[in-house]
Amino acid sequence: MPSRRQALAALALPAALPLAGCWEKVGLLNPCANAGDPGHRVDPRLAARAWAGLDPSRVLDLHVHVAGEGSGPGEPWVNPAMTSLANPFSYAHFALMANAACLGDDPANWSRRYVRRLEALADEFPSGARFLLLALDGYHGEDGRLDRHRTVFLVPDEYVAGIARAAPERFLWCASVHPYREDAIERLRAAASHGARAVKWIPYFMGIDPASPRCRAFYRELARLRLPLISHGGWEHELVDGGVQDYGNPLRLRSPLEEGVTVVVAHCGMQGDFPDLDSPGSRKARPSFEYFARLMDTPSHRGRIYGDLSAVVLGGRQPGALATLISRFEWHPWLVNGSDYPGPGIVAVMGMKGLVDEGVLAAADAEKLAHIQQHNPLLFDFYLKRCLAWKGERWPASVFESARVLRP
Repeated sequence: MPSRRQALAALALPAALPLAGCWEKVGLLNPCANAGDPGHRVDPRLAARAWAGLDPSRVLDLHVHVAGEGSGPGEPWVNPAMTSLANPFSYAHFALMANAACLGDDPANWSRRYVRRLEALADEFPSGARFLLLALDGYHGEDGRLDRHRTVFLVPDEYVAGIARAAPERFLWCASVHPYREDAIERLRAAASHGARAVKWIPYFMGIDPASPRCRAFYRELARLRLPLISHGGWEHELVDGGVQDYGNPLRLRSPLEEGVTVVVAHCGMQGDFPDLDSPGSRKARPSFEYFARLMDTPSHRGRIYGDLSAVVLGGRQPGALATLISRFEWHPWLVNGSDYPGPGIVAVMGMKGLVDEGVLAAADAEKLAHIQQHNPLLFDFYLKRCLAWKGERWPASVFESARVLRP
């Protein structure tokens, strides 16, 4: 049998190359280096530029995934299809993420290694900078019951809350509650009472139609509790049997906005095409980012609609969208930063050469950043976004002070 590392390279390379555009000499796999390894360095001038004008105590990464593998009801769970070579696409997808998070080959240690690695990466940030850890509820059917066969990952609220309680100076936590559950409102209130700062959805992975009338009571409770909803916007990887991609259409998030919920559109809808729900007679699909822009430009939504910059720098984004996010200065107060960790550690889809070719990143900065990615993907993502510019426009410091959107 091939090792996980060998299988990863064999399975992922054909799929990854069209997306890559990687900086030269980076390679396919995350080397999982550490801060104390020989050669680890962060250019001091680059660091000074990145932190200029920022108070680290106000800096928050709004989008940090937690993962692992356990056997108990309060522990993370991974669908066995994700770790079986009998399902090559799912296996390659999981293996890339496992490599990005430096989990190693022993499933018994995945949960512990994930958290220890995350803690080490976070400790390279100045004191005061924090990270929002995301729970993830499973796929629930129309009857509200958990469907493990269609669930890709499951990360319980109590598990993520425990990590945050152990290191409150670094971590906050975000609950994930499926609105179709019979106990959805009860679980939502419990999460709020235990310190959850927001609620996270990935509609495609969870089987949630955000526009469904059955979600309205849930939205009203979110608004009452002043918990923002961080919901994936755009296309997702095809990992759910019979999953509905259109659940990621940003226009479906009008429903929570209408109920007074603060909505954070994860990834700003940067990937995928969907039908235009405002023109039901049209058969032509439009880029998801156009629908995100439509939400951002709706006056009645102003102050409650935000765009999360997680994964907007990865390969496969819609052409011109990143330059638009940088240049639309009137959007800047409503943009917040997240890394989508462990995403920045997936070397195969980090397209810095594409960023240079697009004109939003200086080639000299790209070389310095590529080195940081090998040691600390969290720091890499933050520094990269602080380096981006389009025709002289950059994201202001407020974009990285993301805690302002969370429940106090």
